[in-house]
Amino acid sequence: MLGKREGLSSIKTMEQLTTYELRNLAAAHFSALIQTPGIDPFCSSLDWTLPAHAAFIPDQSMYLLKGEHGFVTLAGGFSPEVGRYLQPLEAAWRLASPFVGRDIEDLVDEFFIHLDDPHFIDWDLLCLSGIPLEGRLYDKIIKTFVPHHKVGLGEETRRFIADISKGRQDWASKRSSKFRANMRRVLQKSKEEDLQFEYLQPEEIQVQKLYERILSIESKSWKGMSGTGILDGAMKKFYEKMLPRLARRNALRVIFVTKDNKDLAFVFGGLLDKTYRGLQMSYDNDYRHLSLGNLVQFEMIDYLSQEGIRNYDLGSELEYKTRWSDRILTTTTFWIWR
Repeated sequence: MLGKREGLSSIKTMEQLTTYELRNLAAAHFSALIQTPGIDPFCSSLDWTLPAHAAFIPDQSMYLLKGEHGFVTLAGGFSPEVGRYLQPLEAAWRLASPFVGRDIEDLVDEFFIHLDDPHFIDWDLLCLSGIPLEGRLYDKIIKTFVPHHKVGLGEETRRFIADISKGRQDWASKRSSKFRANMRRVLQKSKEEDLQFEYLQPEEIQVQKLYERILSIESKSWKGMSGTGILDGAMKKFYEKMLPRLARRNALRVIFVTKDNKDLAFVFGGLLDKTYRGLQMSYDNDYRHLSLGNLVQFEMIDYLSQEGIRNYDLGSELEYKTRWSDRILTTTTFWIWR
């Protein structure tokens, strides 16, 4: 039995929560989240993981665990290829860490013991994503699981983060001369076209109408017209679930670009502590000559820095983000076969 393994016999198994119980413990989860070393906090938050589960894997049972040292949140399913598996609630991009807790080594020990609890789900494969490539959590998983199970590493996932702590001008000074010249042209063109900016920190009651405006712009974008946007399906549901949660804690930030009272572009994202996580940006394809994507993100940097936000997390890897970012957060996924 795992509970009899050396040094772990005194550790208690974890408490399994219902979704309702976890939501009632949201404040405790948030407190543990912002103290967890090295992880992607926004994508490991309940604001991200619960909507992701509802949108992408609603048929998978949730296993929501609380221990003395934090929380572990997972979903479980069955595949003929691998058998019974456990994975994070957000498995689409594998950005979320299932482990949330300040004393991360102790939390892994608690979870390790719980995996052998006869009252817990039986399993064949365990997927642990969002693990910082270097640090305490990475080392602890290897030390704990390698002696007892077959362990492999998946692909690395990178997020691109810009330092906006000293304002837009300071941020821009670190970009290339070509980049700065291009942005000056974009800003000048926006003035010539008399483009207007609408800055919003919406309340929850405003989110539905705001989302309708976003989807209307998306329908005219190249993403919407190619069927790769957020107009329907799981992606639409993902943000339908997420945006009210962000607005509820005053963490949703939105900018619209308009001309003659017509919506042309949007950008939106969420705050966690002093970091803004960019979520979606799009624009009416008929106005692509105005470089609205660059314009609206440049404006968001200015808006956020004035609010005291220090980091702009641009999200997962795309070529243009290398020019906008200052550092990279890299995580990996552990695949553990019982």
